[in-house]
Amino acid sequence: MAYLNRFMATVLSAALIFYTSPLEGKTRKGDRLLLEGRAHEAKQEWDAAVKAYEQALSEDPSEAAYQMAVQKARFEASAMHLGKGVKLRQQGQLGDALVELQMAFALSPSSTVAEQELTLTIAMIERERKRVEQTGADSKPDVRGMTPLDEAKKEMADRIERLLPMPELRPLKPTIHDFKISNQTPKLLFDTLAMVAGLNVVYDPEYVASGPKDRLSLTLNDSTVQEALDYLAVVTKSYWKPLSSNTIFITMDNVNKRKDFEDEVVRIFYLANTTSNAELTALTTMVRTVTDCQRIFPMETQSAMVLKCSGDKIAVAEKLISDLDRARAEVVVDIFVIEASSTYVRNLTTALASTGINLAATFSPRSSIAAATSSTTTTSTSTTSSTTSDSSSSTSTAMPLSHIGKVNAGDFTTVLPSAVFQATLSDTGTKVLQSPQIRSVDGQKATMKIGEREPTATGSSQSSLGTVTSTGVNALVNTQFTYLDVGVNVEILPHVHENGDISLHVSLDISNVTGTKSLGGIDEPIIGQRKIEHDIRLREGEVSLLGGLLSLQDSKTKTGTPGLSEIPILGRLFKGESVDRERDEIMVALVPHVVRRQEITPENMRGIDTGPTQQVSVKRRPRIVEPEAADAGSTAKPSAGSGSTDSANAKPAAGSGSTDSASAAPAGARTGSATLVPPATAPPEDSLGAVKTAGQGTTRLTKLRFSEVRVEKKAGDSFELPLLMDDAAAPAAAELTIEFDPNVLKLEDVAAGVLWGAGSKPTIEKHIQNDVGRAKIRIARRPDGSGVAGSGSLLTLQFRSAHAGVTAVSISGGDLTLGQNQVTKPDVQNAVIAVR
Repeated sequence: MAYLNRFMATVLSAALIFYTSPLEGKTRKGDRLLLEGRAHEAKQEWDAAVKAYEQALSEDPSEAAYQMAVQKARFEASAMHLGKGVKLRQQGQLGDALVELQMAFALSPSSTVAEQELTLTIAMIERERKRVEQTGADSKPDVRGMTPLDEAKKEMADRIERLLPMPELRPLKPTIHDFKISNQTPKLLFDTLAMVAGLNVVYDPEYVASGPKDRLSLTLNDSTVQEALDYLAVVTKSYWKPLSSNTIFITMDNVNKRKDFEDEVVRIFYLANTTSNAELTALTTMVRTVTDCQRIFPMETQSAMVLKCSGDKIAVAEKLISDLDRARAEVVVDIFVIEASSTYVRNLTTALASTGINLAATFSPRSSIAAATSSTTTTSTSTTSSTTSDSSSSTSTAMPLSHIGKVNAGDFTTVLPSAVFQATLSDTGTKVLQSPQIRSVDGQKATMKIGEREPTATGSSQSSLGTVTSTGVNALVNTQFTYLDVGVNVEILPHVHENGDISLHVSLDISNVTGTKSLGGIDEPIIGQRKIEHDIRLREGEVSLLGGLLSLQDSKTKTGTPGLSEIPILGRLFKGESVDRERDEIMVALVPHVVRRQEITPENMRGIDTGPTQQVSVKRRPRIVEPEAADAGSTAKPSAGSGSTDSANAKPAAGSGSTDSASAAPAGARTGSATLVPPATAPPEDSLGAVKTAGQGTTRLTKLRFSEVRVEKKAGDSFELPLLMDDAAAPAAAELTIEFDPNVLKLEDVAAGVLWGAGSKPTIEKHIQNDVGRAKIRIARRPDGSGVAGSGSLLTLQFRSAHAGVTAVSISGGDLTLGQNQVTKPDVQNAVIAVR
């Protein structure tokens, strides 16, 4: 029997050692397959996991663990094949995608998405089969992989991409020089101006039949085509608009005609810096009021505005939104809360009776003189009305009056006061420093709360329902509570001024619970509060002391025996003294810092012309590009022997009366700091720098350059910029137009260079227009003078830098006469002026 017990113990021990977890199934093979499936599941091998789980389920179909494992694995395997099928279909591999989607649907027949994707793929295969039958060739993979919805979206995107903006006029000749016509009808004035500028004109039939007929005269000098058309429209009371880059439409200027012919634009403005619906609403209201655009809708979820109105109103709205949709300034405020308190307590007592003399004598007579002892007992009565009356018992020692003479000191007992020596000193100091930091956007309140929330009763309500007790009905009473923020509570509303000052509306509340008070059976907290609320204006980094509160409390207490405590020196034995001093000081300081300022540029403050009161209209400068891009475009040529030309260089057919948008670009004119795009019909330049003009022979270009390609100056500096000519004949006359950015530079004077000779000064006419950044210079050598051939300065320009910015100084238009009346065209390299 002992051996049998040892054997069973060994078997049970081995079972406990090798048995790690309870079996989940009812069969050993099923559990082994379950573990195999979980191993595949950990490796994301869902097909193998499904196979193992299904084999386990076949061993015991009623086991819940096997059923749950199969359902999960089937779902995951179906999702895996579904993702592979969609990916293959997007790559155009429709056959392989169909196989994957069929497997996904087979694994999870209840999956709606698998069924939908399978049906869609079958339809795409059928569509591709019909396409091959019609065209005889397979489509590209990206085309095969497009679903019908993708095709519809692509067609819609293509239609949207082909939508054109409002046409912009691009005349062949952007600037009109010395235009003068007299005593002509408005229609003939428009026809003549359009012919000079290379534009087509389309008239409203009513304008031709019943339009203005008064004969007028018009003189223009150095005006752009847009300006010339605007001038002519004003004097003739006409309205014009571009139909294309080289065609304009003209009708009478009245409300009905503008309503019939003025084009409207739909534009979406996405706002980058609005943070609330109130800001979006305010901006929408401002744009609607200023531009008089009535069809405007704010989209709060996208922080966007949708506008539908005329192009000029859209341009004004674009300017307003660009200037106002800017990041607001941000402020960080350092808050220092310093609280210091100290308590000084001193108790000093060295006395026989520090609190006075209080001797109680007890009469205890001897038994020989004492009488019998009488006592009074305590009684208690109770009634049904819950009234109870009590009487306390007392015991006294009686003595016959005849024994009074026998009383002596031995019949009395008393307790004499003991001597006391007490000297205690307590000095406690506490210092609390809280230094939170809060950041806020300009004009937006920031709140910070550090502490706890204390409940306090704010009201109660009584219900007519209740419970019946032995004493009657007890009504139900519900009490409402409000939680008060206790601790450091800060609210700041900042505003950053243009000069960097910071205005703060500050509300600072420092509170704590000092005790409780019972009100109506509820213990209400007693909250001590220190609150500051005011408006201040500080410089950045300036320290502001919001409040400094100092509380001092001194108390001194004396106790002792009357008379005896007043005896000098010996009185110390009959009195006690206590001194208590409390000091509480609190100080709050704010230090604001600007971490971001609102960026306002001169461009944001620049006003624009919006036309008369009843009609919003704007004026635009000609489109400009960077000088490098313009130079590259002007010298681009088609490759030799290609047999074709670029569309930008294609010439319009003779007599067609129209050109495309590329061929209508301005012809090499320059303005401000950039160069206008040259026309596509500009004649090519040969290797020697000569311009070949059909029917006009050859005119050679003369290279001019500024003495410095880039000049850097400070605002307010005056400097000279010579215009040089290299290796050429002596100059005889020149007519040049100088252009620059008037916001950056001011041209103060123009002087003749050394190439005009020193014998007799040439005649020079200067027409300087610093308001528009243009100057027209005419200079000619006197008959008795002689110029200098070779290299040197042709003109010296005297500039003064006005404001910070970058601009290009360019020479456009005009002619240069050299030697024996050889007229050439100046070719000038721009100079870039950077003002800091």
